[in-house]
Amino acid sequence: MVARIRGLGAKKLSYAGRVTLINVVLNTLQNYWAQMFIIPKSIINHIMAICRNFLWDGSPDYHRVPLVAWDKVTLPKKEGGLGIKKADTWNVATVGKLVNWIYCKADRLWIKWINDVYIKNQEWHSYSPPTDATWVWKSICKVKEKLKDGFNDNIWTMSPKGYSIKGSYAWLAPAHTTLNWTAIVWNNWNIPKHSLTTWLRMHEGMNVKSKLFRFGCCADDRCILCQRQPETVEHLLSADNRNTMQWKIKVAMFNAFHYYIWFQINNARMNEWLLRPEVVAVRIEEDIKRRIKQKCRAGDDQSVLLWLQSMKLV
Repeated sequence: MVARIRGLGAKKLSYAGRVTLINVVLNTLQNYWAQMFIIPKSIINHIMAICRNFLWDGSPDYHRVPLVAWDKVTLPKKEGGLGIKKADTWNVATVGKLVNWIYCKADRLWIKWINDVYIKNQEWHSYSPPTDATWVWKSICKVKEKLKDGFNDNIWTMSPKGYSIKGSYAWLAPAHTTLNWTAIVWNNWNIPKHSLTTWLRMHEGMNVKSKLFRFGCCADDRCILCQRQPETVEHLLSADNRNTMQWKIKVAMFNAFHYYIWFQINNARMNEWLLRPEVVAVRIEEDIKRRIKQKCRAGDDQSVLLWLQSMKLV
């Protein structure tokens, strides 16, 4: 995982790019090995640390304080997270596949060996491993205890299709309330890096001056743009039918606005220069038009296309 991070030029990726790389590359590596054998807890913790450090700093090493707690990052998107899987819970779900095979007495050589050597005539649902059992077998039995409430008469009852790693992970992960703002942040018409900026804003992850001032990192908390009011997220980033094209484009503009406000703040703070407002407006317009052209298809409703043309968006 560390070799992949250092070899993909990942340091230059945006937060959105890093989230994609974690889900597509890093988690895929971990998922493969999790299905091969039980990963020790110390390694699981190290894997989560690598993903966390890479997300916030583009490096596998710890250099920056995370902007949002990892427990929130690993929530599903509809519950306010980024949809990154928790390595420890996923490992339990993958080992649960072995537990399910023992429940249903799968026709596999190692299942027959386990029944002859360990389980013998005992009931698997209430089985406890002997003290001299191997670490691997004890680990499988611990996973069985975590999943046993999902089994009834040796059958996984949490899904009509039987046991699956994905379904087991969803069952193991604690349920949280679906948040009403996630439809705005993760609307598929948004540019991903714009969505990530808005997501950070929703979790108060932006390092605005009011936060930095509390930690003694700056001399005052006045807004770097207006120099009058305290620089808070609300100050900086001071209904409809969600299936309509108008709503989707409004949401895309809303997220783009958040992104460029934060872009201006960072430029003013670190580079001591700002883009003129008219330049920012042109950039937002260009970004939105580019995204619309990517999303539009020839088969779209003609009334929608006519509306887009009247707005000079396509």
